[in-house]
Amino acid sequence: MRMILLGTGTSYGIPVVGCGCGVCSSTDPHDNRNRCSAYVSDRKGEFFAVVDTGPEFRIQAIKYGVRKVDAVFITHSHADHLNGLDDLRIFSHTKFVDPSKSPDKIHETKGDGLPIYTNARTIRDIKNRFDYIFMPVKEGGGKPKLSLVDCETLAEGETLSVGTVSAMHVPIMHGSYKAAGWVFGETGGDGRFHKIAYLTDTNFIPDKSVDLVLGFGGGDSVLDHLVIDGLRKEIHSTHFSFEQALGAAERFSARNTWLTHIDHNMGHEAICSYVMELVDKKFPVLREISRKGGTVSPAYDGLELLAQ
Repeated sequence: MRMILLGTGTSYGIPVVGCGCGVCSSTDPHDNRNRCSAYVSDRKGEFFAVVDTGPEFRIQAIKYGVRKVDAVFITHSHADHLNGLDDLRIFSHTKFVDPSKSPDKIHETKGDGLPIYTNARTIRDIKNRFDYIFMPVKEGGGKPKLSLVDCETLAEGETLSVGTVSAMHVPIMHGSYKAAGWVFGETGGDGRFHKIAYLTDTNFIPDKSVDLVLGFGGGDSVLDHLVIDGLRKEIHSTHFSFEQALGAAERFSARNTWLTHIDHNMGHEAICSYVMELVDKKFPVLREISRKGGTVSPAYDGLELLAQ
């Protein structure tokens, strides 16, 4: 299983419009961050899913070769995670050509449209913000064909299947706002169930949600990667600070931990140094993981995560 991080920046993106700070004017490509999104595929490269469709989704899809989407997982309805939703239309037509496969083969979507998995509040906001998608109009290619699925109606711990990849909803809090975290898993070449947890836009993860991630796939499963909200050094009312994110990561003990949704107060290299100082001083679980070859680091756009 593979996840490509299409974007790792905060709601402004980096560089921030009109800002000339050292990070926004940096020549380090790690400091150029689009809004948060991810692209998940199975081991065989047959099934693909997107997590969040922010304002740059079209640009991200072209840059990182997103050519097929079988399912979409939306964390919440804030603009930086949702406002590129219309760009899913090319993936949701009743029939389309997938150039990554045989160029003369027609691939048909199944059911009522491209499945969008998210929570009830986000479904309400999608229907309001993108009302034209759901209005009965003459058939044509001018709008995406979507099927909205309320993940909150699923039983706790119930799994969804996207090809050979399984996914599970993980409830998290973004201030007073319910967000949908996600964990993805697939049986690897070693016969074990390997996982990637994607928990952005949060400042509180309930114990039950930690247990869901750790229990997903059974006791012999492996959490290869944790992608977790880590906005900045300072405390924020709706996002984890770097230190808070590391504190949450201690509870998961993933083989690799990656901070995402990062703002422009510190550059990538400075964050790397700061994070390792914190790990050495305050977080024994992460320190031990790091000593054994695991990574604890800020993520960056284009980062490829493998779970195998």
